[in-house]
Amino acid sequence: MAKLAIKPKAKETGELAKKKLLAARKAAVARMARKKEIEDLKKRDQIIEQYMPYAASIANRVAKSLSLSGEYDDILCGARLGLLEAAKRFNDAQNVDFRTFAYYRIKGAIYDGLRKSGWLPRSVYARLKFEEASNEYLQFMSESGRTTSVEPVNTESEMSNTVNTLASIYVISLDANEDIDVEDTSQEELEKRAEFHQVRTHMREAISSLPPKEKQLIMMYYFQNRTLEEAGEKLGLSKSWVSRLHARALELLFKRIRVLAGKDADGGEITTEKPKEL
Repeated sequence: MAKLAIKPKAKETGELAKKKLLAARKAAVARMARKKEIEDLKKRDQIIEQYMPYAASIANRVAKSLSLSGEYDDILCGARLGLLEAAKRFNDAQNVDFRTFAYYRIKGAIYDGLRKSGWLPRSVYARLKFEEASNEYLQFMSESGRTTSVEPVNTESEMSNTVNTLASIYVISLDANEDIDVEDTSQEELEKRAEFHQVRTHMREAISSLPPKEKQLIMMYYFQNRTLEEAGEKLGLSKSWVSRLHARALELLFKRIRVLAGKDADGGEITTEKPKEL
């Protein structure tokens, strides 16, 4: 009887030991996770401190390019937010230079802050949209592996495609904001103005000929002043997929413009209607 009475107690002792062992393991995992979290925070702080001058230099260039030197403090604030976001997302295991990784995110945060401010003059919006859209496109190209740095691309074909795409973005940005007046009435400027109007005409027809989803994205992003994220939500697409769709739409636009320019040179008729909003 004495032996039988001992068995339940031994079983209870074994279960208690297992619970203690499990609790110890959980505590060890928690300590390791906390230690890693602290190390990551220290590393992030070091990155932010190291690259703060880099973010400030980007802010300075953006302020000058948009002629908004008087708003430098707001632009710098956006640059710092972009740097913080880049530091949070950066993973050095991906073997990507942090400057390249952070460059477009810093600029994107600046443009997002300026766009949300809502007080910018209309004349600035066209330049802002051009720089914002160019930044989105170049970031997609960089992260998709088509280009791997913020330095100029190496091959003539890549450079030509990039320049043509940025030119398309420029024309859409101006057209969407109707910032196309030319005060200079010299013959040379009048010819440039006529040439630009012709390019704008081709762009409008090219937009109208896009597939429905690409056309809707272009209209929302450029003509309705939405961000790519907002347009993506409307289309039911993630940020990566809407960036891919944006790049595809721009490529289709340039190809279509070349066709229209060829028809125009042969005397074909080109419509001058502005693309209808969806």
